[in-house]
Amino acid sequence: MMYKKDAPFSVVLPALIAAVLLIPFVMNFLAHAWFGEKHFPPLVMMKLPADSSIITLPHEVKQFKPFEITLRLDTKELALRINDIVEKSLPGTELQNIHGKVFPEMHAGITGDEFSINPPEPQAQLFSGRDETHWSWIITPEKEGRYELSLKLYLQTTETTHEHPQIADLAEIRLFVKKNPQVWMRTYGIWYIALTLLIAGWWWKKRQIKRRKSDQGTSD
Repeated sequence: MMYKKDAPFSVVLPALIAAVLLIPFVMNFLAHAWFGEKHFPPLVMMKLPADSSIITLPHEVKQFKPFEITLRLDTKELALRINDIVEKSLPGTELQNIHGKVFPEMHAGITGDEFSINPPEPQAQLFSGRDETHWSWIITPEKEGRYELSLKLYLQTTETTHEHPQIADLAEIRLFVKKNPQVWMRTYGIWYIALTLLIAGWWWKKRQIKRRKSDQGTSD
């Protein structure tokens, strides 16, 4: 009788110890996930003398959910600013190693790991109704976590050719990609469901065969 009374306790005690050790760990993990990995909005760090407001970003970014990045830039004004800085720079201290006079004609592009970028190649200028040039890209994050996108300008200078432009970093975009379980399930969940059904079907068929063999042995 003592053994029967002690048996449940011997099972409950390890479970209680595991809970005592696990609960703080889980709470710490959740706190870190919620507060330590705060879902901050995308942050723009400019690398050339331009206002960050020229770049339009979403308030939040989710995995597998496409979003748009737009760039509205007065290329004439930016070229004048760059040329002024380059002229005043000492040899070896030029802005992003830019040499020669920069012309307003520019291409723009975005690069970044773990993203699908459309269009992927540098884009020519598309002038709007004002004295600005407009570019836009559709970005799809493929993984959750902290990532960076680099917005680049492909400059034409007196020391470059059309085939080999001067590449300069316009801005660095830091963002946190949130998990998106719903889209993930729509994209990949069907394969897991199919695999589960396949395994269940195989297990059921194997059990039926085993039962038939058992019934045949009993009848014999």
